[in-house]
Amino acid sequence: MKLTNSTSPIKVQALFDRLAPEYDRMNNVITFGIQRSWRKKTLQYLSFPTSAKILDLCCGTGHWTLDLAHKASQQSRIIGIDFSSQMLAVAQQKVQQQALIGKVNLLQGDVMQLPFAENSFDLVTIGFGLRNVSDFHQVLKEMVRVVRPGGQVACLETSKPPIGPLRWGWQAYFSIVPWLAQAFGSNLQDYSYLKKTAYKFPAAPELAEEFRLAGLQKVEYRYFTFGAGALHIGYKPNKFLQNI
Repeated sequence: MKLTNSTSPIKVQALFDRLAPEYDRMNNVITFGIQRSWRKKTLQYLSFPTSAKILDLCCGTGHWTLDLAHKASQQSRIIGIDFSSQMLAVAQQKVQQQALIGKVNLLQGDVMQLPFAENSFDLVTIGFGLRNVSDFHQVLKEMVRVVRPGGQVACLETSKPPIGPLRWGWQAYFSIVPWLAQAFGSNLQDYSYLKKTAYKFPAAPELAEEFRLAGLQKVEYRYFTFGAGALHIGYKPNKFLQNI
């Protein structure tokens, strides 16, 4: 079944523009800083060829993009793309502060219509962004299109623990996230939207199947923190069928 985010892209863009100044702080509050360990673990499962060309979608304030840059060789080049100019402004400050100008380039654009040719990148990633796009199927299709044959596609995202007490605890926690955000001075409605996207997004096994339907092979996923987060990885076949 094809699931999409019904909120208009313009409204979502405005939301993330508003969130940009506080996004890093609130991310750490809401996840208790655990997302840092998720990013660190994810790096262990990614392939970084020498002189790699890497694309990071929905790069936001650049945390994950810069993690990729520090892991990749000095000859590698990383592009981060996002539709929020305010998020990119925060990311650009980090690029400058960490002396990564030239190695990391940031671009404002639409991840559902990537401005790159087929087979352009060795690794294409998205971190904590796939559940917020209006059509994640289209985004996966674009990720597969621009990665080279044999290249890796990876998604790090919040997830849903398997059925049972852990799932119930996850649901209970996400129900209070907007109120927690408000307690720290953020907008209740903005974080209510983020709660909804977490509820609607497919669980890890279903997302793995979407990877396969997009044309990826050797698809696998790994849970983090008892299923609160998940990493999905797939590879583009050497003989990829363009009509998938």
